[in-house]
Amino acid sequence: MPTAPGCEHSGDVGRQEGSVLRIGYRTAGLRGLSFRQKLELARRLDLSAIEVVAAKEFENEDPARVRALAEEMDVTISAVSGGMNLCVPERMEEARGLCQDALELCNALGTEVLFKRTMWPEPGVPEAETWAHLIGATRDIAEMSAGAGVKFAIEADPPCFVSSLERVERLLDAVDHENLHVNYDPTNFYLAGSDPLLVIERLGDRMVNGHIKDGVYQTDRKQETAIGEGEVPYTQVFAALQSAGIDIAMNIEHCKTVECVTSAAAFVHGVLASL
Repeated sequence: MPTAPGCEHSGDVGRQEGSVLRIGYRTAGLRGLSFRQKLELARRLDLSAIEVVAAKEFENEDPARVRALAEEMDVTISAVSGGMNLCVPERMEEARGLCQDALELCNALGTEVLFKRTMWPEPGVPEAETWAHLIGATRDIAEMSAGAGVKFAIEADPPCFVSSLERVERLLDAVDHENLHVNYDPTNFYLAGSDPLLVIERLGDRMVNGHIKDGVYQTDRKQETAIGEGEVPYTQVFAALQSAGIDIAMNIEHCKTVECVTSAAAFVHGVLASL
């Protein structure tokens, strides 16, 4: 892994003309800032996108105002993160309601992507039963999203039922819906034991949004680290995304301070400038 560089970087990398790889950050961690401040931070750090969380970030914010501010500052709202559990049959009515709310937010923000982790079943439920329900539930949500003109994406995550490349592929194949996509988090795949570069090769045509964080796997511990301090090969990841021409916003996440976003953005800009 490259060493995180200083804050300076060469050129307008985040907004490089003709590039389909955009860099942004997930705004939910900066709870003390208004959306204007969050968008101003993106501009100051040369980030061309943000990602938001359904409901939680909009208790005191007007989505139409946020959309106007983002357009004024030329920052794309790349995706909305939803809060549904797709593994528990008894929570399916709740999941549909949360999905509907999230889709209305997507439309109000002018955002084309809603993504979600599968979450997990109740203890003791046989895996076959969970798969059967999850496949139908995911197809239902993908169809709801299509009706709203929004792409629905699944994010693999090691704590969740769908955690690895193999499980994502199984879900995509079983659901078999053109509106089911992938939110690409190379660290989540890496921590689950999947090669993030192989994921690009196998699922690149389904990717519509992504995350940037870091982690360790090949040690006594398996956990997330600060961006640039782990084992995820971001030089190769970004090169592979660019080489494949994948139109995607990769958003820095799990930052709770301006300093964390600033440091992560400097690292990412430095990696991109080296390509």
